[in-house]
Amino acid sequence: MFKHKNAIISVFDKTNLDIIANFLIDKKFTIYSTGGTSKYLKDKKIKHIEIAKYTKQNEILGGRVKTLHPKIFAGLLGTENKVHQQELIKENIKNFDLLIINLYPFEKTLNQTKNPKEIIEMIDIGGHSLIRAAVKNFEKTLTIVSPSDYKTLIKNYKNTQNINKKFAIKAMRHITDYDVAITNWFEGKIVQKYPLRYGENPHQKAYANIEKNIFQQLLGEKELSYNNILDLDAAINIAYQKNTDKNICTIIKHNIPCGAAIHASQLESYYKALAGDSLSAFGGIVAFNKKISVKTAKILIKNFYEVIAAPDFEKGTLKILSKKKNLRVVKIKLIKRQTEKKSFFGGELIQEKNNKISNLKSINGKNLLKKNELSFFINILKTIKSNTIAIFDHNSLLSQSGGQTSRIDALENCLFKLKQKHSLSKKSKLFLFSDAFFPFIDSLKIIKKEKLNIDIVAPMGSINDDKITKFVKDNKINFFKLSDRHFKH
Repeated sequence: MFKHKNAIISVFDKTNLDIIANFLIDKKFTIYSTGGTSKYLKDKKIKHIEIAKYTKQNEILGGRVKTLHPKIFAGLLGTENKVHQQELIKENIKNFDLLIINLYPFEKTLNQTKNPKEIIEMIDIGGHSLIRAAVKNFEKTLTIVSPSDYKTLIKNYKNTQNINKKFAIKAMRHITDYDVAITNWFEGKIVQKYPLRYGENPHQKAYANIEKNIFQQLLGEKELSYNNILDLDAAINIAYQKNTDKNICTIIKHNIPCGAAIHASQLESYYKALAGDSLSAFGGIVAFNKKISVKTAKILIKNFYEVIAAPDFEKGTLKILSKKKNLRVVKIKLIKRQTEKKSFFGGELIQEKNNKISNLKSINGKNLLKKNELSFFINILKTIKSNTIAIFDHNSLLSQSGGQTSRIDALENCLFKLKQKHSLSKKSKLFLFSDAFFPFIDSLKIIKKEKLNIDIVAPMGSINDDKITKFVKDNKINFFKLSDRHFKH
C-alpha cells in the first residue's frame, strides 16, 4: 500500500498512459512529470505538477538535464527511517513511492539511423539513474518500466508488497540490457535480431542476436533454422583457424563434424573433407576458411547442402551457387569469443571458451605432426562431445565417435566406422586422438589388435599412467601426451 501517494511519470512509450494516470488521480496521487510526458498529460487534461516547477530548476542542455536534482533523488531514495524523514521535511522534499518510467528507444534508433549524433542523444541518463535509485529503495518505491505492467499495478494496488521486488528485478534487467546495447554500439558490435525458421516442433519460435557486420546471408530465400546456426557455429570453430595459410574445409551434420581437411588447395581440402563421410555429408553445413573460388563453387553444387559459409566469395561464385535450389550461402567474419554460455533449469552456465593451444610431449616415438595440423585436429576434437575418439590421416578427419558414456565404446565405434568407410593399407599413417586420458590399458590393447600404423595422442593424468607408459614402450606403440583435456558437454 502506498503511504505518500507521490508518483513520478516520465515515459517515452505512452501506451495506455492515460489509463494508469487517471487511475492514480482517482486514488488521490499527486503526479510529477517532465517534457513530452507532461505535454501528453496536459493534452489529456490530466492534473499533474511539472518537475521543473517543483525543483525550481528549468530543464537545461536541450533536455539532457531534467530530473537530475536532489529533490527528485532524495525523494526516491529516502526510506521510512526516522532520520531520513526528518531530513526530507527539513529540506521540503516530497517522498516518492511510485516511479513509472521507460528509457529512450536506443536499439530502435540504431535500426533507423547511422548518424552518431542522433544515436548518442538516445543514450538515456536521467531515466537510467531514476530507475537505479528507485530500485535501491524498492521496499518503499515501486518501479514500473513497461506499460504491460499497468494492469498488474491496478490489480495489486492494495497490496504492492507482492510485486515491489518483482518489478525491481525487471527494472534492473531493463537497464542492464540497455547498457549492453550501448556498449555494443561503442565497440562496433551492433546486435540485431535475426529471425530463424521453426525447429522440428512447429510451435518453437526462435531468433538469434547476431552482431552487425559479422554475419550476412547472401543467398537463399529461407531463413536459417536454430539447428543451422548451431551447426554453423561448430563449422566455423573448426574452419576459421588462425595462423595458417592453408585451406580448411569442414562439413557438419547434427553438430558433429562428418568431414574436415586442411590442404594447400581449396578444392582438395573439400574433396578430402567430403571423403571423410560422403554419405553423412548430404544435407550438411559446409564451411571454408578462405574466399571460395569459382572452381570450388562448380564442384560444391554437385552435392546437396543446407548451408555454405565462408569469409568471402570470388566474383562469379554467387551466380554459380544460386543455381542450387534451397541453398543458403552466408558470409561470416571471424570473432574469437572469450566466453560461452548455456541455459539450464536454474538459469545460465557461463565458462571461458576453450581457446587453448595444446602441445605434445613424446612418451614413445617421434612426433610427425606439424603445428598447424595439430592445431586443426585439436579444433575438431574440441567440437565433438565427450567421450571422443577421432582418427586422422596427415591432413583430414577419417572417423570419429563422440557422446559415448564409455571410452571403449567410443574407440570401438570409431574403429568400426574407419574400416567401413575407408580402404586403408597397413602402412597408411594414421593419428588417433582422445579428448581425455586412457585410464586402463584395455583401450591400447584394442588399438594394438588392429595392427594399424597409428600414433596415439591423448592427455595423461590417470593413476595408471605408469602402466600406460610401460605398455606403449613394451609394445613399441607411438604415444604422445596431449597437454590439455578437451571435454565438450
